[in-house]
Amino acid sequence: MSSRLSDRIRAARKYMGLSASQAADLTGLTRKSWERYELDKNEPRATSLAMLVEHGIDGNWLLTGKGNMTTPNPQNTQPVLDHDLLKLTIKELENFREQNGPDWSNEQIARIIALGYQMLAAEKQKGNTPEAGNLRFLMQAALL
Repeated sequence: MSSRLSDRIRAARKYMGLSASQAADLTGLTRKSWERYELDKNEPRATSLAMLVEHGIDGNWLLTGKGNMTTPNPQNTQPVLDHDLLKLTIKELENFREQNGPDWSNEQIARIIALGYQMLAAEKQKGNTPEAGNLRFLMQAALL
């Protein structure tokens, strides 16, 4: 499987049996906007990635390329990702990017999301409330 996020987005859409227009409709985008994600011209919004995850695409695979494309059967196993933590992580990244305008590649963004998510999940697993503010430290470090 490709290491590019754009290729994984395209593969996920095709796996789901959707055209680019249908995927765009599900996320409230134009077909052209969706196609720009798949061509690695635009970075995907949180809602677009969340739509894929909500339709059975494994978030870890989507962001990192590791593991399987689809989530395991929820009747047999626990969910691989906490969707609320993933949405929080992506939202904080988008806010940071709007405020600071870093010039990160899609792959750098995917790594930041994966690391940020892991950080929040570890806090939650320890019984602590995940703090979105801690993600800003990770993103500041990524600017260095």
